[in-house]
Amino acid sequence: MSEKRAGRRLLTVQEQDAQIPDEKQVVEAGAQSRLRTSGYRQLYLVSCEFHEGVLTLRGHVPTFHLKQIAQTLIRNLDGVEEINNRLEVVAPPNDRGENRDHAAIP
Repeated sequence: MSEKRAGRRLLTVQEQDAQIPDEKQVVEAGAQSRLRTSGYRQLYLVSCEFHEGVLTLRGHVPTFHLKQIAQTLIRNLDGVEEINNRLEVVAPPNDRGENRDHAAIP
């Protein structure tokens, strides 16, 4: 149970543990941030799941090049020992052969 000292409520051990982000949350957030700030809008919806040193990427990208870019962006992230790149390359239905890999967000 929490106590009050000098007008402040002291947190229980459980409350303190709940406030400290665990490695899973930190790594997943870091990976998501790198993907979202890359300038490639196709990487915004890539999901990242971290478990015991392995970061798994899931989702769909339009080209193999973007699949590799996603992996490169998270390659040196602290805590990641292995990358499991499960991104699927799926061309959009209205693709007319245009190269959209470098469509950066203005």
